Amino acid sequence: MDDRKICFIMCVNNEELAERSQHNLKQLIKPDGFTVDLQIVRNASGLAVGYDQAMRQSDAKYKVYLHQDVHILNSQFLVDIVRLFSDYPLLGMIGTVGAKTLPYSGNWQDASQKYGKLIDSHTGPLQPLEFMQPAGEYETVESLSGPLIVTQYDLPWRKDLFTGSHFYDASHSQEFISSGYEVGVPKQHLPWCLHNCGILDQTTAYEDARHIFLEYYGYGKTHGQHRFHRLGSGCNIHPSCQLSGTTGIALGNEVKLQADCCVTLPYNNMISEPRIQIGSGSDIGRRCSLSAVNRIIIGAQVAISTNVHISDHNPAYENIHLPVMKQGVDSWSHTVTIGAGSWIGANTVIAGEVSIGKGCVIGAGSVVVSGTVIPDYCVASGTPAKVIRQYDLGSRKWLRTSISSGGEAEYPAEKAPPQPLMSICIPSYNSREELDLCLKSIYSQNTRAEDFEVIVSDDASTDHTEELVQKYQANYSNLRYYRNKRHEGSDSNTLKCAGYARGEFIKLHGSDDYWLPGSLEAMYSLIDKNRDCSLLFLDILSNNGVMNRGSGISKYIEQVSIYITFLSGIIMRRKEFEQIAAPELFIDSNLTQVYLELSILEITPDYCVYHRKLLTSSDKITGGYSFAQTFIHSYLGILNYFLDKGLDAAVLAAEKKHIAHTFLLWWYNYMLEKNLQQLQPGDFAQFFVAAYQDETYYPELHDRLHRIQAKHLNI
Repeated sequence: MDDRKICFIMCVNNEELAERSQHNLKQLIKPDGFTVDLQIVRNASGLAVGYDQAMRQSDAKYKVYLHQDVHILNSQFLVDIVRLFSDYPLLGMIGTVGAKTLPYSGNWQDASQKYGKLIDSHTGPLQPLEFMQPAGEYETVESLSGPLIVTQYDLPWRKDLFTGSHFYDASHSQEFISSGYEVGVPKQHLPWCLHNCGILDQTTAYEDARHIFLEYYGYGKTHGQHRFHRLGSGCNIHPSCQLSGTTGIALGNEVKLQADCCVTLPYNNMISEPRIQIGSGSDIGRRCSLSAVNRIIIGAQVAISTNVHISDHNPAYENIHLPVMKQGVDSWSHTVTIGAGSWIGANTVIAGEVSIGKGCVIGAGSVVVSGTVIPDYCVASGTPAKVIRQYDLGSRKWLRTSISSGGEAEYPAEKAPPQPLMSICIPSYNSREELDLCLKSIYSQNTRAEDFEVIVSDDASTDHTEELVQKYQANYSNLRYYRNKRHEGSDSNTLKCAGYARGEFIKLHGSDDYWLPGSLEAMYSLIDKNRDCSLLFLDILSNNGVMNRGSGISKYIEQVSIYITFLSGIIMRRKEFEQIAAPELFIDSNLTQVYLELSILEITPDYCVYHRKLLTSSDKITGGYSFAQTFIHSYLGILNYFLDKGLDAAVLAAEKKHIAHTFLLWWYNYMLEKNLQQLQPGDFAQFFVAAYQDETYYPELHDRLHRIQAKHLNI
């Protein structure tokens, strides 16, 4: 990825319009030292399709997606976007206009709070559209409008959902937010662009795309008797929770509301946009209370402990002759905001106009009073809560504030480690597009290059992988590349890749898995705090932020089960890896990583498992191997090998039964349902029967197997 390059991307089906727009681009001032490129996609079946294709072909860090009928009016446009993105690494995507919060309709123009400026002709004649102006350099929004979109990170466009020209922009906004980035509208003194689009198309295609968007992203979704403004996927709401005014409540993906929570709009004053928003991955503890008359906005990955009270209002008390309960509230306009990644301690009270930044810790029992502003990455506590420590991004140290110490306390500098703490080892074969996104996700992290190294082992790819890696090597000195003379297979290449590592820990990583914002720093912290463990496993399926430690092969199998096969979840201490006597023993199993994990625990049994979604993936099932042979024959064969080396027979028996019921048959049905021939479902029954026919519970398995075959194969 070239971080001093900007690429304009345009889908074209009208050459005259496109030529005018391209001529306009030549008037823009380039930032010093930058190159500017243009990618034209002609006659794409949809904007998401065309944009995704061009994105994968460009190595530019900054990409400007614009319609063929857009003219950029701000001659300093390129300078402005580079400066904005450089100053705000979490800002992933910007546009000229957008909605602070999407209404039920999914149409950003129906929102009550819209930001930005644009000269536009969607109602007929060209006229300026002027909405709210951001207070700072930009305003975060939930959805951008698509005439002009700019990104500094690459995420796949949802071409699988949106094949036309509608809602691709709202979808991409959601994808960025779900991945932990901010989406924003910058401050424009004059409109940055003109969009000569003509009257908008509100055809059946528009309505079809709108319904797909609302359904996929959970808008208007119900849970039991409650209809939410938005209910993201994977949410866990305990049955004992007390909820009211849920049409004014929006939950992101995988939000957890624990037992006896009370989340309410006490005056039932719903509007088209939610009054309570809880970001993806946040966990609201037992007996917490959230009450909003205006706005409570909780960011992503926020952990709130038990018995926390959060309210944007306090009781009014003006008339001593009336009971307080009948005097209403002191304000209808206050907002509580809690930034992403923060932790709120037990029994804390937050009330009134309160702003808590990203990555903050509020000590247990604190009272955060109205008017409090806590900056990013701070520790605050007390009654009223005050900042006692703040993280300095420059020195990577926690500094005490003058409140507690009378002045900033300097910490002694630590010696740099003689080697990187972590080697990210990426075995790759003909996955150039996925590898490009993977490397971009690594090098967009806010982490020092000397803390890690990246190793790509190319298994004799034929898709110009080497050229791609060389482009990254020109900018990043901690990237090493090796190429096999001939194609050796995934197991051999994985083993080779790990063998090149120089770091204290080896992080195996699939080329089609991508790091979410802040993940690399979180991983570094996890390893640094658990250096006594020989093996660390990243569980991205349960996103609760819990870290469990254990000891021994049996406990590890009980805790992680079949998911120990997930290559990108594995972090091994190099000291133990280099002590494995025969690392190539299961070289043709497709699961050599499982053998390596268990061999390491045989040497040093202490491990930890971190339950947090730090990675996402392309969801592309490439296949090229037998699912059944890999996950039945090979997996059980490796476990059997360790029976007298630390694995209890009872644990193996339980694991064998568990995966049959919860994993293997589910995947068999899925392979047939989706016609995943690349996983060779035709040999599933053979391997399954051979492995399970002597088990006492086999009749039940046979019945399920037969029902699946009858459903899909008419057997």
